[in-house]
Parts: sequence; structure tokens; C-alpha cells
Amino acid sequence: MSRPAPSDNREQRRADIVAAALRLLEERGLDGLSLRGVAGALGMHPPGLYWYIEGKQELIDLVAKAILDDGLGDIGPPAPGEGWEAWLSASALRIRRTLLAHRDGARVVASAFLFRTNSLTGFLELALQTLEAEGFTRDFAMLGAITVMRYTVGIALDDQESPAREPAVRQRMLEQAMARSAPDVAERWPRVADVMSRWFAAVRTKGDEHDHAEMHFRHGLALVIAGIRSELMQ
Repeated sequence: MSRPAPSDNREQRRADIVAAALRLLEERGLDGLSLRGVAGALGMHPPGLYWYIEGKQELIDLVAKAILDDGLGDIGPPAPGEGWEAWLSASALRIRRTLLAHRDGARVVASAFLFRTNSLTGFLELALQTLEAEGFTRDFAMLGAITVMRYTVGIALDDQESPAREPAVRQRMLEQAMARSAPDVAERWPRVADVMSRWFAAVRTKGDEHDHAEMHFRHGLALVIAGIRSELMQ
């Protein structure tokens, strides 16, 4: 049995702990987030945190919930005339931007037990309601929604874990990659060289790697949505 909190305002204290953890996350990243650091930021002794949270995993769960609530707390059903594909795609884009708005946001969410805090339960309920209305079975609707979510978190995780996260570093690595495009590369892997050279050139011309990354995310998302749509055609 868990011990009662020493304060009548337990939920407020838990909120303070999560807020401090979010600040530390932005400053130090997930690897630098610790119970000791959170306690220090609040002027507490580390053991005192255990009156309010079970441990590091629950802290990560609560931080993930705070990140997702901030970005998805007001998400609603499709607007009149908005199809399920547009709604699901817009939701995925919103989730991606929410994760990328926080340092290591994708890692935090990927490390959390989301059902423990109902971080995505509201979104999933809306997704099931929306997809069922279009003729999908409830189980397939859940599978489709979770697949979209996993794709979104995975791409955001890849974006944040890239060694070239900073725009200046991305640009320098891009220039180096283009400079190394020797003729023998095109001879050995002509199809890959063709596609990558055009993509690199597009980024260089447009000058916004973030927009280019979102474009690729949208393309991959369209493939996932197409796979979900195909269920209705069987």
C-alpha cells in the first residue's frame, strides 16, 4: 500500500514536480533529467519526492503527459466536411510538432507508459469514433491509429536523435555530402545517387531543412494512410 502524502495539496505538489522536470528537460535533455535534479530545483531532499511519485518511470510518464496535453489537449473530432484521412493526417502533424517543440520530446514519449496516465486515450477515442463512422471495425481502427502514432513518434525520434539537429550543422553536413558525390558513387548506385542529389539540391535551393523534413514526413504518412484506406477496399 502506498504511503499518504504529507501535504493536503498533493496534486499541486505533483504539478510542481512535473513543471520542474520539464524545465530540467529543456536545459539538460532526458539524459540529464534526474530525481535528484528535480528535488534540488524545488529545494527538496530527493527522498521527499517519493511521497508524491513512485520513481523515475512515473516522472517520465507524467512529463510525457504534460508534453502531449500541451499539444493535444484541445484536439477535437473532424470539422464538418473534413474527412477521416485529413483529420488523422492533421493529428499526426500536430503530434510531430508537439514532440519536436520540446528537447528530447520524442524520447520522453517513447520512454513513457502512455496508458498509465491516459496521455493519448482521448485522441485514440476520437480516432476510433471517426474511423468506425467510416466503416472500419473497432479493432482495425485502433490498430490504424496506433500505427500512425508509432510512425509519428519514430520519425520525430529520428529527427531529434540525428547528429545534425542544429541548422548550421545540417547545412555543413549537406555541403560535405554533396561535395563527396564523386562519379564512382553515381556509377555504383545510380538510382540512389539520382534521388539523393535532387533532394539535396532542393534543400539547398529552398534553404529550410525543417520544411524538407516535414515534407518527407507527410509523404511517409500518406503511405500509412493509404494502407489504412485499403482495408475498406477489401
